[in-house]
Amino acid sequence: MSEPTQLQHNAFQSALQTWKEIDLPSLQNKLDEQGIELKSEQKASLTSRKNLASKTKDFKKLEDAEKLNEIKHLLKMYQNEIDNMNTKQKKVEAFFFGFYRLIAEAPDPKPLLELCQDAVVNSNELAEMKQQIAQRDEELAKKADYEVLKQRLLRNEQESAALLSSKLKAKEDELQSLIQEKESNWANKEKQHQEQIASYKLTIEELKTSMEVTQLQLNSQNKQFDRSEEGGSQDTASTLVELDMANRDAEMWKKRVFDLEKRNEGLRQELAVALNDSASAAIKADFQKTVADLESENALLMADLNQAKNRINTVSDENSAKVQSLTRDLQHASEEIKHLKAKLEKTSDYDEVKHELHLLRQIEFGEHSLDEADDDQPKQIDSLLIERNKSLTTELANLRSQHDGLVSQIQELQGELEQNREESERLGVLNSKLENDLADMRDSSTPQFNDTASMISGISRMTKSTTRQPSGGIAHQAGEDSSILPIITKQRDRFRDKNKELEDDIKRQTSLVNELKRQNRALKSDNEDLYEKSRYMASLKKENEAPAASSNRRFFTPKPNASLDLEQNAYQTEYESRLHPIERFRMREQERISSRLSPFERIFISVTRSILATRTTRMLFLAYCVFLHFLVMFTTIHSMSISTKMIPEVGLNQSTGGSADSSVGGVAYEG
Repeated sequence: MSEPTQLQHNAFQSALQTWKEIDLPSLQNKLDEQGIELKSEQKASLTSRKNLASKTKDFKKLEDAEKLNEIKHLLKMYQNEIDNMNTKQKKVEAFFFGFYRLIAEAPDPKPLLELCQDAVVNSNELAEMKQQIAQRDEELAKKADYEVLKQRLLRNEQESAALLSSKLKAKEDELQSLIQEKESNWANKEKQHQEQIASYKLTIEELKTSMEVTQLQLNSQNKQFDRSEEGGSQDTASTLVELDMANRDAEMWKKRVFDLEKRNEGLRQELAVALNDSASAAIKADFQKTVADLESENALLMADLNQAKNRINTVSDENSAKVQSLTRDLQHASEEIKHLKAKLEKTSDYDEVKHELHLLRQIEFGEHSLDEADDDQPKQIDSLLIERNKSLTTELANLRSQHDGLVSQIQELQGELEQNREESERLGVLNSKLENDLADMRDSSTPQFNDTASMISGISRMTKSTTRQPSGGIAHQAGEDSSILPIITKQRDRFRDKNKELEDDIKRQTSLVNELKRQNRALKSDNEDLYEKSRYMASLKKENEAPAASSNRRFFTPKPNASLDLEQNAYQTEYESRLHPIERFRMREQERISSRLSPFERIFISVTRSILATRTTRMLFLAYCVFLHFLVMFTTIHSMSISTKMIPEVGLNQSTGGSADSSVGGVAYEG
């Protein structure tokens, strides 16, 4: 597999895993439910706003005295409407960010769908091409000995031409030898005939001589004929018998010579054939024909073997693809089983939670409400929750408005207290300075008295600015009076009275601050109770959402408070520090169960909790698992490819060895 194909495959796998985690059908169902819920809330909000607008119009028509009585109710309605709008806004934001969190990292499905479409088209074309290739392979396997037949035909043509030329040459040599033999025989016959003619001529000469001699003897014999007639007849008969025997011997020798000539010609012809090696060439041609037939059969068998190998490879590829698909399905099934097991383990304490819920319902709604809820249908529980939620929301709005008013009042009082404290400090500094000036004035001489008196009169003008108008005639009175001590004493008394008033004011402010702190602590306690109730309502919402997700039945989900964030809240620490005794008992039970575990199990649980604690650690662990998975897959594929390359090609070696053996056998036979 090439690198681009591997990257494309990895991208496709990651996109498939992402969209599988998104679970589009369930997301669509969830969005449908959220849309229906938002639509109903929108209608309810529109109705409430119309009602509020009509109330506002009615309020504007009222008199001023009636407005003072109705403004609190109208402000409460506005506050409830603002709370509902904030709740709706937070719910919409939660829906949006929940949807955005799922879709944000999802890849664009358009190129993936285009790739899938191309893959489907290519798969159809590939199936047709595979079928055509299989047909071509079958035809090619049937005609696998085409090259062998072609070479064989060419070799046969060459051998036929060579054999024809060799036969022609052999026939020519045979005829040439036969002609030479006949010529030699004819020459011998001619020589023999000439010798016979010469011998016949000599014989004729001798016969002539003998005839003359015989004639002479005949003449002499005629004379003696009468005397020896009986003896002469016997000699003539014996001579005739000898001549007949000589003639038979000559005929026999002629026949024998003719047979020897025929035999000589046959031997000469066989010798020419043996010299031309035509018989061995024919045998060699027969063996070559046999070898060619075996090679053709071997080529057909090799083609069948290659076709069988291709089929085996195709079947192995299909089986490997099926195995991979089944492996992926098995992994998905195992992951789903693990998820279901984890979910089952999470819900293993169902009876305990049910008992705790029973206790909490008893604590929250009271015994009478609990008995009614147990006797009636589950819908009445929803109605109780609705009423309780409405009452809690109203109470929370009232407490929030009171809290805001008290906080603003506390801030104003703290500002006034700071101002009074600064004024008191400033007056204390002036008082100490005045006392020092008085002490200095007593010890000072007369020329310096007017300066000190003028300074004291300036200070007195500064301090008396809040109660009376500045006195500009003190310097004049100091000049008229004989002594300024009564004035200074009166001024000191006024300062003391002012300090007492300021101290009384500080005491009142301190008592007011303490009272506000007490009210703040009471509000804090009330807020903690409200936080606990909100946590309880949130747990009920989660319990209602869990069966609603597993079935099509819709449950009531209480509206969350817009001002409370259960994840990060200032009252979470105080709430957890003073948990319900049932919760404490539950935590102690968990600690007792964890204390029985082995150290390895504790380490494993702590590591698992640390990994699943935050989104960052979860994503890092997921990235690590994905990286490790792809690393193992890459290593396995790489090792499989290396082991496949190291497997010897047995079929190819056997085919090559067969050809080599056949060629060696042919050479050995020719040798």
